[in-house]
Amino acid sequence: MLIFKYGFWPSLLIILLLLIVLAFAAAAAGKWQFNKQIDSELEKLKLENKINQKTEVINESDLVGLPEPVKNWLQNSGVIGKKPIKAVNIEQSGLMKLAAEQEKWYQPQAKQYISVAEPGYLWQVDLAMMPVINTKGRDLFDQGDASMIIKIASLLPVVNQKANDKLNESALHRFLLEIPWYPTASLNDYLDWEEIDSSSARATINYQEVKASAIFNFNQQGNLIRTEAMRYKESDEDAERIKCTGELGGFKTVDGIKVPTEIDVSWYLEEGKFTWFKVKVDEIGFEY
Repeated sequence: MLIFKYGFWPSLLIILLLLIVLAFAAAAAGKWQFNKQIDSELEKLKLENKINQKTEVINESDLVGLPEPVKNWLQNSGVIGKKPIKAVNIEQSGLMKLAAEQEKWYQPQAKQYISVAEPGYLWQVDLAMMPVINTKGRDLFDQGDASMIIKIASLLPVVNQKANDKLNESALHRFLLEIPWYPTASLNDYLDWEEIDSSSARATINYQEVKASAIFNFNQQGNLIRTEAMRYKESDEDAERIKCTGELGGFKTVDGIKVPTEIDVSWYLEEGKFTWFKVKVDEIGFEY
């Protein structure tokens, strides 16, 4: 071959460099294509969220009939006198583990758009799992259907889950459990509340023939401090619901509404509690 006119080792080095260049080019193309898909899905989700919704400011009468701990939380959160939140944009960081036996924490960088008027979200994350090579994931919940994609170098799919009953229910649970970031959703027609005791209440959401429930725990100051649901961690045929919790802290005020900036998300496995994501909110903004 002509390339070997330079000698074996120099030629081998040239071949290796060419392979590296091709690999980076393929990764760049894969990243562009994956990001283009995500952008398209995001625009569709945003367009669907532009539906008619109550635009009048929330007043005390809107809280009538709610369980006392929920009413106290909403008042303490500052929703009175505010317009209902229609969408949320969040930038996240924190610490993440993908398996209970994993010792090292990954440091994700994530963005999430949440449609509140019409329940849905798109969450995308970049995760440096290996040197140089980045892993990108996307979770989508749109019109009651959920899907999940994870690609190494934005190119090689290692997870590609399509909508099914268990995945859809788990995604709706996630939307419900993340209501602390958009508390005005507690007043939307798709949500019902039931008082458990003076410091807890159960919320049930019905959407697109899917139903999900979660328990919300509050402290005496009217802060929401913990959420809990029986939720699918997997979506295969043998998957069963297990306890999933969110422990909230680090509150900040955005547009006069108090929201948590730290949430520890945990699954309760047979071997014990597995905290897989210590979420830190770096930026959060509302659309009305």
